[in-house]
Amino acid sequence: MDTLTFNAVLRLDGHGLHGFYRVVAVPPRRWDCWLAFIGFFDDGTREANSTAAPNLGSLSQVSRATLEAMDQDGDLREVRLDSHGKSHRAAELDEKSLALWDSRQRVMEPFLNHEELCKSLVSTSGIGPLVRTAVERSACGRATVYKLWRLLCTHGFTPAALIPTFDQCGAPGIPRPMNGTRLKAGSKTLRRRLGEPEPFIQRGITEEDRVKMVLHYRRLATPKDSMRLIYDKVIEAAYVTRYVEGTSGREPVMPPQGSFPNQRQFRHAIEVQTRKIERALRRTTEGHFKRNRRGLTAPAHHGVVGPGHVYAIDSTIGDVHLRSSVNPAWIIGRPIVYLIVDIWSTAIVGFYVCLSGPSWDTAKLSLFSTFSDPRLVAELWGYDYVDVLTPSPGMPFKLLCDRGEYLSAAARGTGRLLALNLSFNPAYRPDLKGMVEVLHRIAKDVQYAFIPGAINARRKELELKANAKESVMTMRDYVKFLYSVVVEYNLFADRSHRLTTEMMAANVQPNPASLWRFGFEAGLGYRKTVPFEQLASGLLQQAEMSVRRNGLFVESLRYEGAIATDQKWTEEARNFGGSLRPAYLFPGSASRIWVPDSDGLHQFDLSRTARAMPETTLDEWRDSLMYSRLENSDREYRRLCAAATNLIKRNDIVKQARARVEAAEELDAGDKLNAREARALERLHGTAPELSVHEQTNLLSPVEPEPVNPAPCGTYEETMNAVFASMNEETSNS
Repeated sequence: MDTLTFNAVLRLDGHGLHGFYRVVAVPPRRWDCWLAFIGFFDDGTREANSTAAPNLGSLSQVSRATLEAMDQDGDLREVRLDSHGKSHRAAELDEKSLALWDSRQRVMEPFLNHEELCKSLVSTSGIGPLVRTAVERSACGRATVYKLWRLLCTHGFTPAALIPTFDQCGAPGIPRPMNGTRLKAGSKTLRRRLGEPEPFIQRGITEEDRVKMVLHYRRLATPKDSMRLIYDKVIEAAYVTRYVEGTSGREPVMPPQGSFPNQRQFRHAIEVQTRKIERALRRTTEGHFKRNRRGLTAPAHHGVVGPGHVYAIDSTIGDVHLRSSVNPAWIIGRPIVYLIVDIWSTAIVGFYVCLSGPSWDTAKLSLFSTFSDPRLVAELWGYDYVDVLTPSPGMPFKLLCDRGEYLSAAARGTGRLLALNLSFNPAYRPDLKGMVEVLHRIAKDVQYAFIPGAINARRKELELKANAKESVMTMRDYVKFLYSVVVEYNLFADRSHRLTTEMMAANVQPNPASLWRFGFEAGLGYRKTVPFEQLASGLLQQAEMSVRRNGLFVESLRYEGAIATDQKWTEEARNFGGSLRPAYLFPGSASRIWVPDSDGLHQFDLSRTARAMPETTLDEWRDSLMYSRLENSDREYRRLCAAATNLIKRNDIVKQARARVEAAEELDAGDKLNAREARALERLHGTAPELSVHEQTNLLSPVEPEPVNPAPCGTYEETMNAVFASMNEETSNS
C-alpha cells in the first residue's frame, strides 16, 4: 500500500469496513489513522438494513496494519471521487453566494488545518473540541457545523467543498418530483383559485414518470413530428394499458383524466431532462444538422500547406437572364456558372460560364480556363486581362469536388490522363467546401444590384424576381462583368484574420491575391505546369472537322489554317473525297479551334466568309441555327404555294404558244425556214416592222440555194450581213 495521504478516498471491503472512506487525519509517529465514511459503493444493499451502518461523516480509527492487510488481500483500493464540477462554479457565484461561502470558510477554518484536526482526534478521538471552537468563533449552531463537516467529508477538505449549491434547492427549472411527502408542484388551477371543486384532479409527476417519458421521447421522436404529436405517441405507448377490439379495429381505452401527465408536464419534463442540443438534433435530420447546424470543427484551410495544393470547384445557376449576341431580341435563359477557388488563399483562380450542364463536359472547360494561359482565356472571352494572381494558377495537387458530374467514368479518365487527384465530399455535404458556396452568394449579391434582369433567389417568396424582358446582357457581357467581380474580390476581400506574424513582418496585404503571392514566395505553394496540347486534348470540347472540297467546316462554320493550305487538304477532298478530322473547341468563342496532327496541335481561325462573327459563342450559334430551322416548315409552305401558282402560269404560257404555232402553220403551206434562217429573222424582229409569213419567205429566198457543195460558213455570214444591212437601210429611209 502506498503512503496514506490526507484527503485521499479509499474503497474498503473487509474487517468491518465496507464502502467509501476519506482519510481525515494521518497523525505523524502513530500507527493508526482516522477515516470518515462517505457512502456505500454497492448502494447499501449489504449494509442498508444493518443497525450498525455508519452515518455520513462518522469517523473510524483504523490501524495502519489493518489497512496493509486489506491491501494485501485486495480489499483496499485508492480511488478518485469527482464532485460534479462543484469546484468550477466559484467564478459563477453571485454576491449572496460569495458572502455565504466566505462565512463557511471562516467557520470551518480549524477543520481545514490538518495539524489541528490531528491534535483534536488524538486527544479526544473526536472532533468535539473543533466544533466548540467553530461555534464560539461564529454565530452558527452545532448542527450547521456538523452539516458543513459532512460536506468536507463528501467533497474533500478544500474550500471548494463549501461552495453553496443554491442551484440544487428546488429553484425554477429544477426537477421536483412528487413523492410520499411532496405534493404536485406548480401553481393552483383556476377552479381551485375560485374555490370550486375539481372534477379531475391532475396528479403530479414522479421520478418514474420522468424516466418513462424521456425514454419514450427518445424512441418515438422524429423530425417531422410536432411536440403535440410526440406527446400523443408517448401517452399511448406508456400509459394506455387497455385496448378494445371493435368493428374498425383495435381501439385504445384512455386512462382517467388527470391520472397521467398532461402536455405541459410532458414538455417540462423533456426540457429539464434533455439538453437543448439533443432536442435540436431530434427536430431535424442528421444530414441537415451537419450541413447547417453543426459546430465549427476546423477552418477551411486546416491541413492545407499553401496555395495551389487544394482547389474547390462548384457550379450554380446564375441569377440573371441573358440575351443572344446574334439577335438581342432573343432571350437565351439563365447561365451555368462554375467557380474554382484556392482553399488556402481563398482566391478565385478560375471561372466559366455556359448555357448547358452541369456536366463533366462543361466542368472540364472550367478547368481549362483555370489551368491554361490566362491571357489566352481573356482573348477568347474578349475581356481585358489584369495581372492579379502572380504566378498564374496551374494544376493543383488535389481538386475538391461534389459527388455530381465529377463522380463519373469521364472524370476518372480525365484525371488519369492529366494526373489530377479528384477528392469527393460525402453526399449532400456542400458545407465541407463552404468557401466556394459563399463566393457564389457574393457574386449573386453584387450582380443583383447592378445587372438589369438579375434575380435575387432569396427573395422569391416575396415575388421580387426580375422580369426576363428586362435583361440586357449577352453571355460575353456577363463574363466581362463576372471577371470584374473576380478581380475586385481577389484584390480587396478582407482576410485580416489570416495574417500571421510572418505575413505582417513581410507587409502582406490582407487580401486573397497577396496571400497567394506570399505563399509562393515563402515556398509553400504548389504549381504543376501541363503542356497546352495535353490541356486541349483532355479538357476542351471535342468535335469533328469536315474536310470538303469547298472548305473546312466545324459546326457548319468555315475555318482556315496554314497546315491545311500546305498539305492541300481541300485538294485531296476534291480528288479523293472528303474526310473527318478531330478538333478541339472552346464553346465560349467561335474565333478559333485546335486540330491535332502528327507534328502537334495546330490552331485554325474562323474564316472571314464564315456565317458567324468571331465573338459569337458556339451556344449562341447553335441557338441561331435551331431558330432558323424552326421556320423551315413555314418556308416550305410558302415555296409550295408559289410553285403551284407559277405552274399554272407556265401552263397558260405553253397553251398560248401552242395555239399561235398551230394558227401559223395553218396559214403557211409553203416551204419551211431552217433554224439558222429563223434565228436571223428573230434578230430582225426587234428593228424591222412586222412582216407576214409570205413576205418573210420572199425576202429570204430571192435565190435558190445550191443543192450541192453549200457555201462555207463565212460566205453565209457575209450574205446575211448584207441582207440585214439592206433591211436596216430601208427601215431608216422609211
